[in-house]
Formats: sequence, structure tokens, C-alpha cells
Amino acid sequence: MSVQSKLHIDLSQGLVEVEGDTELVREIYCDLKDHLLRGAPAPGRAPSRAREETPPAENNGEGKPKSKRRSSPRKKADSDSGSSGISADAPKLDKNLDTSKLGAFYGQFEPKNNAEKILVFLKFITEELGQENPNTDQVYTCFKKTGEKIPKAYAQAFYDTSSKHGFIDFRSATDIAVTIAGDNHFTHGLKKKGGE
Repeated sequence: MSVQSKLHIDLSQGLVEVEGDTELVREIYCDLKDHLLRGAPAPGRAPSRAREETPPAENNGEGKPKSKRRSSPRKKADSDSGSSGISADAPKLDKNLDTSKLGAFYGQFEPKNNAEKILVFLKFITEELGQENPNTDQVYTCFKKTGEKIPKAYAQAFYDTSSKHGFIDFRSATDIAVTIAGDNHFTHGLKKKGGE
């Protein structure tokens, strides 16, 4: 007897629903996860696939769901490189970013991982510099200016900060926002030097 599972992904109404045995749902999730981590379509852009469902009685782990692997046309959807030239996959220094106060701001904290470093840099850019729309190049510039080791998989560090820690909402290289969870962690959870 197989256990039935259900997977529901919305991505701004690009909706994918799968029902079936646990192995089938896990396989579909693994296929989609890699695709989603490379970048989902920007809000307002029409999704490339319509709602797909796999009824549990008709599919026992074989067949139709595998046809969902159509990821190559949107491989770099998160880069926004067409309009701004900024790509999370290929960061570069932002020479216009004022980093004169970065050392003092960053020096207050003891971030223990890349997610916390990204959070501190984003708070610096938004709160100290008053920029509403920070981007991955500005965060990269902060990594370089503070002498911190840059994450090997730079874009993945943003996805992890968003999905694993929930500190940010990372939609694209130029659409990043600190979440309530990130704000709370920055204010109450982040270790400060000489503090708790």
C-alpha cells in the first residue's frame, strides 16, 4: 500500500499541483526545486506552464509528470541582466556605493554565516544609506570592502538566506527586501560584539 502525498506550488499563480504516492511527489519536487532555485518568473510575467495536476488513481509514479522539465528558457530569470546589467550569478563592484560608514556599522556585529552577513549588508544599504532597492552587486561590494570571504555560490547564498533562514525576500538580483523575520533576527537574534 502506497502513501499518498500532495505538493502545491503557487509562484504567483504559475500553480503546479501534484498528487500521488510519496516517491512520485518527492521526485517532482526535486525536479522543480532545482528549476525554482535558478529563478522563477518575475511578478507580472506570464508563467511558462499552466496548472498541471496528476490524479492519484491514474499515476503510480510513472508517466506524465516528467514532462514538466522545461527550464532552459528561463535559466537566468533572476539576473535582470537585460535591463540593469546586474546578475547574482556574476556580481561586480558597485563603484557608486558609499561604503565610508560600512566598517563602523559592520563592526558592531559578529555574523556567524553568509545569511547573517547578507542581512547586515542589506540593513546597512537600506537603513544607513537610505536605498530602497538594494541589489546583489551592492552586497558584493560590501563583502569586498569588509574583507569577508565571498560565498562560492554567490546567487545560492541569497536563495538560502531567503528559503532556509527567511531573512530576505529574494525575487531577483535587483528585487531584494528584508523580511519581518530578518528584521527581528537583526534586532534581537544577531550577536553583537561585546554583547550577549
